Amino acid sequence: MPTEATTAPGRRTREALLDAGVTVAEENGLAGLSVNRVVAAAGVAKGTFYVHFTDRDEFVDALHARFHARVEEAVAAATEGVPAGAERLRLGVEAYLDVCLTDRAVKALALEARSDPALSEPMSKRHERFAAGAVPSFKAMGWPGRRRGGATAGGDDRRDRDPRARCRPPPPRPAPHPAPLPRRRRRRLSRHSATLGRLARDRATLPEPGSQHQKELR
Repeated sequence: MPTEATTAPGRRTREALLDAGVTVAEENGLAGLSVNRVVAAAGVAKGTFYVHFTDRDEFVDALHARFHARVEEAVAAATEGVPAGAERLRLGVEAYLDVCLTDRAVKALALEARSDPALSEPMSKRHERFAAGAVPSFKAMGWPGRRRGGATAGGDDRRDRDPRARCRPPPPRPAPHPAPLPRRRRRRLSRHSATLGRLARDRATLPEPGSQHQKELR
């Protein structure tokens, strides 16, 4: 990376480019996220873009990396000191959705990028690392594990002795009756649900890769 990109003004320029990328992605989606549009929105020369990013793919990945860093920071702050379990999981999900509301363009962009192998691999690694943080809470809530000696946590060790039994699903567990949510939390979750629905509808209307918008990508 050039020295210019590591100075304080260089870091501010990089952030300005990423902010411009969010604006362009919100208006045009992944297919319309071109270098020309980004530098125009940021008010910098095209050469400045290449001081900070090798190409467009690296720029899109940097957008997603910044989004995930914000998610991890928000979730860590919301769950600090909360033991593993349902409450920690709930707080983490709410913090994640709050960041999605703020950076909804990047979240929609990440959904589009799943069809691009060059972008999907690093994004998938971040998703997997983030999802792994929820595993202790699920285990604390009684998710099936394995006991010493090979028996399942449900106590039916026939599934371990008989290979045919492994192919059959375990008997369903009765669903617990959740406590009613406070009115304020219900409104908040309803707002998150409406926002995610809009993201899905917006994604369906975006131009397909390979359309005329592709001419502006590089």
